[in-house]
Amino acid sequence: MECVETEDTFIRSISALSKVEFEHRCRRLHNVLDENDLSSSMGGNHKGTDPIPLVITAEEWKTLEAGVAQRAKLFNALAKDIYGEQSLWKKGKLPAALLFANPDFLQVVWKVHPVGDVFVNLTSTDVVRLKDGTFVAVSDHLQVPDGLGRALENRIGVSRAFPELFRSMQTERLAGFFKKLMDGLDAMHKNIGGEGETSKVVLLASSPDNPRRAEDAVIARYLGIPLVENDDLAIRNMQVYMKTLMGLKKIGTIFRRVEDGMCDPLELRIDSGEGAVGLISSVRAGNVAIANFLGTGVLETPVFKPFLPEICRELLGEELLLRDVETLWLGNATDAERVLAEPEKWIFKKAFRDEGSFKEAEPKTYATMTTTAQLALLQAVENAPEQWVAERSMEVSVVYAYRGEFTPAVSLMRFFAVNTANGTSVMPGGLGILDKGLGEKDIWVLSENPVANFSLLAPASQAITPSRAGGDLPSRAAENLFRLGRALSSSNMMARIARGIAVRLSDESWMDMPELPWILKAGLTDETQSRLAQDPENALRYFILRKDNKNGIQCVLTEIRELGMQLRDRISEDLWLYLNGFGIAEVPAGTGAAALLPYLKEVLSDSAAVAGLAADSMTRGHEWRFLELGREIECAIRTLQLVKSLLYTAPTDEMTNLRLLQAVLEIGDGLMTYHRRYGGRLQVVPVIDLLLSDESNPRSVAYQVAKLRKAAKHLPGNDQSEATFSPLDRELMRVLAELRLANIEQLAETVDNKRENLIKLVKTQINSIERIAEIVNRLYLSHAPRAGVFHATTTDVSEV
Repeated sequence: MECVETEDTFIRSISALSKVEFEHRCRRLHNVLDENDLSSSMGGNHKGTDPIPLVITAEEWKTLEAGVAQRAKLFNALAKDIYGEQSLWKKGKLPAALLFANPDFLQVVWKVHPVGDVFVNLTSTDVVRLKDGTFVAVSDHLQVPDGLGRALENRIGVSRAFPELFRSMQTERLAGFFKKLMDGLDAMHKNIGGEGETSKVVLLASSPDNPRRAEDAVIARYLGIPLVENDDLAIRNMQVYMKTLMGLKKIGTIFRRVEDGMCDPLELRIDSGEGAVGLISSVRAGNVAIANFLGTGVLETPVFKPFLPEICRELLGEELLLRDVETLWLGNATDAERVLAEPEKWIFKKAFRDEGSFKEAEPKTYATMTTTAQLALLQAVENAPEQWVAERSMEVSVVYAYRGEFTPAVSLMRFFAVNTANGTSVMPGGLGILDKGLGEKDIWVLSENPVANFSLLAPASQAITPSRAGGDLPSRAAENLFRLGRALSSSNMMARIARGIAVRLSDESWMDMPELPWILKAGLTDETQSRLAQDPENALRYFILRKDNKNGIQCVLTEIRELGMQLRDRISEDLWLYLNGFGIAEVPAGTGAAALLPYLKEVLSDSAAVAGLAADSMTRGHEWRFLELGREIECAIRTLQLVKSLLYTAPTDEMTNLRLLQAVLEIGDGLMTYHRRYGGRLQVVPVIDLLLSDESNPRSVAYQVAKLRKAAKHLPGNDQSEATFSPLDRELMRVLAELRLANIEQLAETVDNKRENLIKLVKTQINSIERIAEIVNRLYLSHAPRAGVFHATTTDVSEV
């Protein structure tokens, strides 16, 4: 099978290498990606990065560059017309259905003009080479073009695997394109009055579970701009800010990597639950620049393809240089008749996305469908022809792919362009996408002249100035660490309580254990307690193993794993691996409560391992600090709840009292310490002292509060002199003083078998520590507006 001739140049060059050396180069490619944490962050895609690049000659590149650049300018002009005068429709050049039936047309930004009238800052065009050597465009991506980060990383990997060929073949570099992209983003916010450190450029990324998220992180890191999510944004007085621990920082330009509908739930898709409320109001006011501008998803419909030559002549006064694959809109009766006369030669596509969906419907190749599916397709086309387009099937050229041996494959080429106020530039390279899931290729564009060694990456020999700064920690990351700390402490105490119940139920005489009803109250919901009363062993399984139990252990373990995924770029590899597998162990197969004990042991082991790894691998910055704040707050609250549940009532029976004290020490992890200090004599006063006031006991409430105060001193804005204590420090001092000054003998006193003094202190402490958590949240995580502060709603400003 004949493959692309230009690719032979590279293959002839590597033919001088032995098979062993070539395999070594392939391993180097994947090692480079692994060392930069790219293969894992890309979801394993880079394991399919082909070592053989697609090669474009200088002559071919002149044609492609001009065609891709023209399409970028054309779609920007089309967007300007759509959200402006709509002259193409007024002149009858385009049917109204192409615009007003399109769910991606955003009326809320009609007549709103972006900075410099640049609607489409970054574009990508998918191109294939036909067997005759000509190029045709297959599709254009104009809302959130993906693949740019993957193209960058493929280039880094392949060029370092074959550095001598990269240089000798005079391959164009990509850094200049990224610099123009960054310069364009910088210029946007400067044009709306944002200067210096008062205004930032940020990359608005997709959610952590989106496959595009890893690529967003690569682009942000390479451009040197902060990566933010919707929750990191705050709108105040029609201005957009990034929430950080140091406060709100103004944003001038948002390089968005999320779809239109995910940007502002107030005016776009309220059902999405995503976006920053009031963002569109800020855009209308001209206070923030967005690239790509909102509403560019309307351009991605394939319905425009048949009309592009005419649109190009009308808007640019030029002939279309890079033609599309032959495409017909079936809303035109003549074209529909032509297609339906020979449907086997066409590929059918929906004209528009389904409303509420961000994904295009899968194209339907008539020739490969079953007879039933063919009939259903033809019926759907006849019922609503205006909802369909047809693309003629093509015979494209074949390239080489290496999978242990050289095999032929079909590759699509994705090229990127950037529109700025100073013109349009095309990236001299791109992303090759192989068919049948064979992976991706780098694209090398050859130059006729020597190539300058310009790069945005710092050279390996460049000296780095030592620093202990961690940069601005986004409030979202701090909140996730805070929540992770609380979830870790919750899972630990829940597992200890469950273990205490399981151990007792494993004994045949469990019905004679008077302390069991008290243990059941320690952290278990009323629903679980009622289940335990009816069928203790199955109810315990429900509490430990059922994922649909929102008050059970599995719900907390799932939260830990999800938070670990969101914090992937802020914790060590070892810690992330433990969090990713936290609580995932073999499900107990046997019956009876004893079968649950090995699983609970695994959960407690994971908890200890995570605590140790966090202590050993996290630098003592704000990341570690907020993780510890969460752990300490939750540990203190859980310990107080344990004391409240087991020690509030003083049983009249001495044996029951002793077994209760034994249980509270066992679950509170203080049994060994107690026995070492006091021997085997169990009394309530030393037990209360050990769990509440003993600052040498790492499980005590006083110890946790003392650690909280120490950590709080290093939080931003909380390092005042003793004469001006902050509200957070005052609250911590008051809580710690109450614990230190508590009269333990009075706390142990009973009235009608109730320790009223103890329960009063415990309730006060729980409320106080919850208040401390709320202060931390208000000061550093939510940045909620204070009374009298203005914030944007839709088109007006409201006082709250």
